[in-house]
Amino acid sequence: MRRLYTIKEAALRTGLSTQLIRKWEERYEAVIPSRFPNGYRGYTQENIDTLLWLKKKADEGIPIGMAVQEHRLMAERPDPSEIKSSGEAPGEDYVGSLLQSFLNLDAYAAQHLFDRMLSRHHMDYVLLEVLQPVLVELGKRWESGEISEFQEHFGSHFVRDRLLALKNMYRSPVDGPLLVTSCSPNERHELGVLILVYFAAQSGFRIVHLGTSPSEKGIVDCLHRFKPAAFAFSSSSRMLLAEAESFYRELDRLIEENGYPTKVVVGGSVVREDGTMPGTKHVHMLTGDARVAIEKMRNLIRNPALH
Repeated sequence: MRRLYTIKEAALRTGLSTQLIRKWEERYEAVIPSRFPNGYRGYTQENIDTLLWLKKKADEGIPIGMAVQEHRLMAERPDPSEIKSSGEAPGEDYVGSLLQSFLNLDAYAAQHLFDRMLSRHHMDYVLLEVLQPVLVELGKRWESGEISEFQEHFGSHFVRDRLLALKNMYRSPVDGPLLVTSCSPNERHELGVLILVYFAAQSGFRIVHLGTSPSEKGIVDCLHRFKPAAFAFSSSSRMLLAEAESFYRELDRLIEENGYPTKVVVGGSVVREDGTMPGTKHVHMLTGDARVAIEKMRNLIRNPALH
């Protein structure tokens, strides 16, 4: 059964007031919410994604009535460039088209496709089934020499800009468990952890994102001052992960000595199996995509004695 959100929860997740959401519904039929048994409005994740898309357009100066109309047209009219042969998955189609726009440095085509995906699909699908595979393919082609550095950077920066915009559109609950996210020390590839930030916010975490190459001292200071529920680090390099192990062990020592209720979670493409980092009690290696990793993280925080 799909989760339904109250109008207050929808307002929290979109940054729109409850009054404005009602106005957009009643005047423009921007979304048509379901109803709880008591008759109150109930919003699906698709409704929330639609409201976010409309908010983005309104922020760009487009009248809301026109934005609603554009959203409907995009959902109703198939794009000739997206016509699939039988047996080809929609995700594969999007991945190929988006990848080609990156290789051609075609920002307009990339943005057009990105907007269409948001209007037609749940955000989870766009992140995990399209953007993540595109980033992996870009990285593989760059490493093999098939494409140039400028093409990889163009695509990565396009995705990063959209992930940062998404991060800023979703509001974290003020009373949720504090999750501090960043790359591993000396690691500069933050796209994976930005995808994690989205799912963490959806799961009720209060997010503080420190970005790339955080200083070890800054992380330690944050631990002592705020004692977060968890730190989440992402690593895409085996070498950098190995270099960071001594720091993770130091964090583990400080957590143990001070009795902090903090978990340290390390994920990313180089993590191959779940488990506690050897020689630590509080540092956990987690596999899986961002959505899976967040669920595992919540279980760690809820049931610390089981891990």
